[in-house]
Amino acid sequence: MAKKADTAVNHSKVSAQSLNQSKSRSSIRHMFDEVAPTYDFLNHLLSLGIDNYWRARATSEARKRLQNNPAPRILDVATGTGDLAASMAKISGAKVTALDLSPEMLVIARKKYPEITFHEGYAEKLPFNAASFDVVSAGFGVRNFEDLDKGMREFHRILKPGGHALIIEPMIPRNSVLKKLYLIYFKKVLPKIAGMFSKSTFAYDYLPHSVEKFPQAEAFTAILKRNGFRSAEYIPMTFETSILYIAQK
Repeated sequence: MAKKADTAVNHSKVSAQSLNQSKSRSSIRHMFDEVAPTYDFLNHLLSLGIDNYWRARATSEARKRLQNNPAPRILDVATGTGDLAASMAKISGAKVTALDLSPEMLVIARKKYPEITFHEGYAEKLPFNAASFDVVSAGFGVRNFEDLDKGMREFHRILKPGGHALIIEPMIPRNSVLKKLYLIYFKKVLPKIAGMFSKSTFAYDYLPHSVEKFPQAEAFTAILKRNGFRSAEYIPMTFETSILYIAQK
């Protein structure tokens, strides 16, 4: 039986905005434990299936950077139910390890992808030696880190010299018209659709608040550089509704 979160969160008394402002690891763990049963279905539904393309794009970019490495080691952090880890495992010769803080998510991930090694843990204290991996990836989870700078320092620490971090996050379009339409969908439509299928609508109220608060584009590449990465770039995807960051140690 999966263990419970360290501190239960009464979502009826905690707003999505307040959770985003005082984000605790136990609160995030509890939230993802709650949404685990419908997580995959809603991810595909709410993104219209485009999330598969975003993961494929990140894998393609990782493959380019590993083309001269016959047996790369890859770590997927905030793996959720393991879809990005499984995508990365398609790279020739890759040995993939994955980690998430939600035990309920990991129950599903292990059933879906028994060939991948999954660990329970969190980004700010990765249970791996320095310079252990050629690539570290994260799909839609970095904005939930309790301490963003510490998490990025850990990404840098566990990478081998010259290794790469590939991070996918939602993006708020910079075009004013697209931005307006995006935020209407994100704040008004998405939570209502989620509420039809999930008992935990809280997570889908929290989602747009977490995306709005998270630094994007140049603001996040600056964070990567100040935490040790020698270079960082970003690739907007699908009309700037998602963004892929690539940083090199």
